[in-house]
Amino acid sequence: MKKRTIGLMVLLAGLLCSCGQSQQKGQDTQSSEFENWISRMPQRTSDSKTEGVELEKWNVLKDSITLLKRVQKWDAYVEEHPKDEIGWRNLYAASILYCYYDRDYISEEWHKTFMARVKKAIPDTYTYYLLAMENSNEWAKSRKYGEEALKRLPEQPLKEDFDKWCWFLYEKGGKRLDDMLTRYYESGLYSAEVLYYHYNQMQGMEENGIYLGDDENDLIPKKMIQVVFGLHKDKVLVNRNGDWGIIWKLCKVPMPDENWVNALPEFDKSDPASEWYIKNLMILDWIGKHSEHPVYYAADASSLNRRKMPRELLKNLYNEGLVVRYSSKPYDNMAATCRNVEERYLLDYLYRPLASTPQEDEHYYSDGSMCVRNTVVLLQGLLPHYKTYNPERCHWLSGLLLKTIEQRDKQGAFDKGFLNDLKPDIRSYYEATKANEL
Repeated sequence: MKKRTIGLMVLLAGLLCSCGQSQQKGQDTQSSEFENWISRMPQRTSDSKTEGVELEKWNVLKDSITLLKRVQKWDAYVEEHPKDEIGWRNLYAASILYCYYDRDYISEEWHKTFMARVKKAIPDTYTYYLLAMENSNEWAKSRKYGEEALKRLPEQPLKEDFDKWCWFLYEKGGKRLDDMLTRYYESGLYSAEVLYYHYNQMQGMEENGIYLGDDENDLIPKKMIQVVFGLHKDKVLVNRNGDWGIIWKLCKVPMPDENWVNALPEFDKSDPASEWYIKNLMILDWIGKHSEHPVYYAADASSLNRRKMPRELLKNLYNEGLVVRYSSKPYDNMAATCRNVEERYLLDYLYRPLASTPQEDEHYYSDGSMCVRNTVVLLQGLLPHYKTYNPERCHWLSGLLLKTIEQRDKQGAFDKGFLNDLKPDIRSYYEATKANEL
């Protein structure tokens, strides 16, 4: 994740330099409505209670020996407490993570044996069907197990379960998804920081803009803002890694012919991920060329940070702050970025100590801390422009970013080391424009 964030600065330097002319449509910010919703967010002081142990946080485990000991610990635990559903989930999670160190640890036979043990211990339970879904390699069976798990969903699901089921229901949409998103919001488990970040991304888009999202972390919070808050409902949210037929239908563009597929540019064959990234950028290129609506992409998308990416795929992408916009015609994207930062984005939340949601302890990885970090990195790229053309704004923005880093330090944030690496550069802009306070 750290490499991905560092790559943002490299991308930003290139994309912020595009020039030309731009005509931006005005947009009602809806800011007061959004902040009203945030102020009414329920607060849960703890996560779902179980009779046994809690679901373990695994991101602090950084070596194979510690992880193997956890596998052995939970294996012994479920032998002694076979009815504890969270114990089985902890054993499964620890085993899956350990196989990253020992690829021979988990086999097809391991999966069969493990699920036989689970079925014997906790048959016809929520956890059994959840693990059966995650262990199944067949799409139809996986969906069937998922539906059975949903029928047994606890009254107070874990945060990660809400994430899982919102994504499970996402493609078909409809009332079931809307109800799950509402239930998630009302649980008090969702992060206000995450909602601010994704709200700002949509704030920077023009009316009826198409947003191509990477995954559930990119799309679920935006969908929640649309469904629960009733804001930015004009924006079209598309899972760019989903079914291509659905993508073309949502974006109202023609189906590509075989010439489009055959036109994939050359890529580095030594990097297996390159083909995947390039194909996803080709989807963006196709939609951008054929849609009547503006098309956007996350400025922190991993596919934009790949080295040796063909220039023909990147030349039509223009950074506008927290999103990148596709345009076949050059335009002054710096003006759009400044407008977003000065008029559209809500940024005071960055340095305000918001209430932490359960399962988002700042000493661990959390979506909220990553959203704050991405915002600091992306907006830092605007400082050189402001220093030259608007020193007052440079002093204001650099001061805001410094205040944000200091607040993260006070909270003992998981990402404070990374943010402190940015501090000297940001402070240099702050000091250089001190005589130009707004």
